Formats: sequence, C-alpha cells, structure tokens
Amino acid sequence: MKTLKINHSKNNKYYIGVDVGGTAIKFGIFKDSVKKAIGSSAKCSKKVLQTKEASNKILVDKFSSNTIIVQKDNEKHLLKFIFDEIENYIKNNKYGVTKNKIVGIGFAMPGPVVNNQLIHAVNINWKKKYDIVSATKKRFGQNIKVLVYNDGNAATLGENSYTLKNKYKSMCLITLGTAVGTGIIINGNLIEGHTGIAGELSHIRIDYTKDAKKCACGNVGCVETLSGTKGLKNIYKRLLGEKKWDDTIDAKTIIDRAKAKDKIAYEAVDLSFDSISTLITILMHVFEPEVVLIGGGISNAGTFVTDIIREHLKEKIFMTKRLPKLMISKLKNDAGIYGVVSKL
Repeated sequence: MKTLKINHSKNNKYYIGVDVGGTAIKFGIFKDSVKKAIGSSAKCSKKVLQTKEASNKILVDKFSSNTIIVQKDNEKHLLKFIFDEIENYIKNNKYGVTKNKIVGIGFAMPGPVVNNQLIHAVNINWKKKYDIVSATKKRFGQNIKVLVYNDGNAATLGENSYTLKNKYKSMCLITLGTAVGTGIIINGNLIEGHTGIAGELSHIRIDYTKDAKKCACGNVGCVETLSGTKGLKNIYKRLLGEKKWDDTIDAKTIIDRAKAKDKIAYEAVDLSFDSISTLITILMHVFEPEVVLIGGGISNAGTFVTDIIREHLKEKIFMTKRLPKLMISKLKNDAGIYGVVSKL
C-alpha cells in the first residue's frame, strides 16, 4: 500500500487545537494534508499508520501543560497562560511553525458555549463571559480564525470526522471518564441548544432509590452518579461494603475483577453500564442516532463495555427493531483537539 510523506514546507499553514480541562490543557498542532506517495510496499511504516487525520488536517505534534487556576479573574489569567504556552512552543518547535503560519486556533472548553463564548465552567473557575475570540486575535493577529466549542461537542466532532469519516448523518458520543459527557450530531448538524447545554443527558435523574447520590450539578441520582469512573466506584463501594472498601480501588481494578468473574465487581459493572443503556434508550427515542460511540477512560475495556450495554438495550428498546451501532472511540483523549481543528 502507498505510504504518505509529511512535508513541512515553507508554505505550510498550521492550526492549533486546545482542549482545556481542570487538570491539564492539551495542545495539538495540525497542518493541511498533502498526500504525496513515496512508494508502495506490503507494509506501511508504523509512523505513518499512527498518523491520524481530522478532516483534511494532519496532527504533527502535541503537548500538554498542567492547568493553573487562580481565584481572581481566572478567565484572563488562563487565556494568557494558554497563549504563553503556544508562543513558547513556536519558539522551540522543530517543524518550522511560526506565528505567521498559524491560521486557526480552536478551543474545547469544559462548559456551555454560545456564539463562540464560554458562559461558565466550574472546574476551571470560569465565572463570567470573557471574549476568547477577541483576546486570541489580539495576541495572534486579526486574520486568524478562532472557534470555541464545549469540550464534549468538540470530542463528538472529532470522532465524527476521523473515526466515522462523516459517513453517518446522525451519531452520538458518550464519554465515560470521571464525569460523563455526551455530544449529538443529527442530520450532519451538531446539537448545541439555546444556552449551550443541549446534549448534557448525563444530568437526567434516573436513580430514585434511597441510595441515590448527589451529583456535582446539584441534582440527585443523575446518570453521572451511576456511570463514569466515579459512578462505578460509588456502586462497587456500596455493594462491597465499607469494611472491604479500599480507597486505592479504581475503575480499572473493578473492571479487571469483573472480567475475572468476580461476582460483586461484575454486578457493579453491570449496574453502571445499565445506566448508560438507559441514557442511550433516551437518545434513541428522541434522536434515533445511527451510531453511538463510547469514549473516555472506561472505553479502554473495549467490547467488554459495548457487549454489556447492548444486552441491556435489547431489554429496553421496543419501538424499533434496529439497535444503534455501538462502537469504541478511537481518538480517546485527543478527540477534543481533533474536533475543534476539523472545523477551522
């Protein structure tokens, strides 16, 4: 098969994706795809095989920095920190990326976004509107293109562009990390909502038992209290009992025990994934997506996750004979940077 040469010429245009989280900020450097065959062979080089493509742009480099949060005016402080990190990269990179070659910067932000503006984000102490677009243009030039998306929506755009190659008109992404994120694309359009919170289905209450936990959003018994790494640990701790609980137990440990046929661990996993099947059932009745991708840290368990979810879906979806296609995401933690850059 043909292999591709990534040519870093003087005329290259570069794009930067920035995925902002409460713990870390991920940066991805992309360039326009120039596909030039350099020969054919039975095997492709490992380097080429690992090159992922977002729309017509190729990831050439990435790095991350710890998120630094201050109590006062963190909006201004955090953006300055991000800009400084980008400029430090420009000064020291080996790809010839210069300020005048950057034509677009996209931001994936952990909160509701309306008209390219982040409204608020609790986990990064973003309390008020702050003009990300104007601040970016002031630092990097008025002609630069700037886009801002909610991080879950950005990840959805990334998976739709790369993993699914835009083959489906409707798809959803559910990320099972510490929190649970969702993103929805219907008829090729990202659903964002009037105030930017459309798709936050993980904060629908589904647990009305006496054991229902309070969610970070303030509600009780949300999908997120039962799923994701935190929800899975909540369930396992309750089933295992306080005396046997060990704070070093994480979601991977529980899933590994479930795979090894540990009855309590499997029951915890089954209950947790059942809550995701309820979420998907709601998605099916409202949007009926063709494909549902599972991402986040728990997705590393692969088909063990989707197989259990699928069995629960068979018990819940009656209005249609067709279940959605369940897939594991491919971009993992890079989905956000791919998503914002795919639209630049």
